[in-house]
Amino acid sequence: MSTGPGIVVTATRRRADGGPSARALLISVIGQWVPPAVEPVWNATLVGALEALGVESRAARQAINRTASDGWLEGESVGRYTRWRVTPTGRRLLDSALDRFSRSLLRDPWDGRFLLVVLTGPSPDRVTRERLATRLDFEGFGTLGPNVWIAADRRARTGLEAMLERIEVTGPLLVFDSETVDGAETPAEVVAMAWDLDTAAAAHEAFLATFEGVEPEDDREAFNLATRLSHEWRHLLSVDPALPRELLPEDWPGDRSGALFQRRRREWAAAATAYWERLVDDAVV
Repeated sequence: MSTGPGIVVTATRRRADGGPSARALLISVIGQWVPPAVEPVWNATLVGALEALGVESRAARQAINRTASDGWLEGESVGRYTRWRVTPTGRRLLDSALDRFSRSLLRDPWDGRFLLVVLTGPSPDRVTRERLATRLDFEGFGTLGPNVWIAADRRARTGLEAMLERIEVTGPLLVFDSETVDGAETPAEVVAMAWDLDTAAAAHEAFLATFEGVEPEDDREAFNLATRLSHEWRHLLSVDPALPRELLPEDWPGDRSGALFQRRRREWAAAATAYWERLVDDAVV
């Protein structure tokens, strides 16, 4: 998905076998392990991180170069070596994703209101529609009709505004605070129209099956699991709107998977961080 001059972003890419692509894993590594305070990061560190995730060295280097070409990274040569910084646009995308990540785990009480987005004017072309759909899905928006989207978390407006800085749409985009009224659809009926909760529930069950009952044998495996944990949660958010509990069925599997995510992240943090720090230290010129 293109997001304006100098940067290209796509939905979380998957290989033909369903596993994450090297480039998608690299974005997760950067988002999780390369905050602004630790930039720049050596090429060897990123290659080592991807190798720990099962990506061959050649494919890792290709993923780094492709990500730089897409506008996420800018390189600096130091003798024979290269170190990378995240571009300002790439950092804004990562920050927006982190905000959505955090909102998906907080699940504050619902205020009874929806955020409604209506795109007026001519319908966007296919490429723009795909860009909008990808980003709005990730921000938790559902679809009520052609060019009409709805979110149950009004904080999604922040992600929407960040998206509009990078995606040009034809005609005004109208944003409303809204609520259901007596005699019209109930909130549960709105949810049924706008979102596919069966698909979201299946994604949570798959997440639980993947990360329940696994324990790392060493720091390298802890780094692998911790990174994939966050990567798969981000991928899950492309199908789960992270609705408030008041709008969800009883025994929603997302409650269990969210608790598992946070528990595993705490359990694996120290060992995973130790491995990342060794990658950083080993790459110092």
